[in-house]
Amino acid sequence: MAKTNTRDEYGIKEFGKKLRQFRMENNMTIEELANTLDIHTSQVGRIERGEINTSISFVFLFARILKVKPSAFFDFDFE
Repeated sequence: MAKTNTRDEYGIKEFGKKLRQFRMENNMTIEELANTLDIHTSQVGRIERGEINTSISFVFLFARILKVKPSAFFDFDFE
């Protein structure tokens, strides 16, 4: 069996696109979302751009704040 890379660049980028989509649907700025979570705005931006991975704890927090199911962030097809 071939070794699998543990970092899924595609999935991380798609998650970020969903985060941005839901944030914008809620008419929230990056600053507002970051302030609600007490994190730096650059961290939210980097997650949205798929530059960094986020923890499952933040997935749940994002979902609560943006009023979506956590699974909605993963509603995309793999390449």
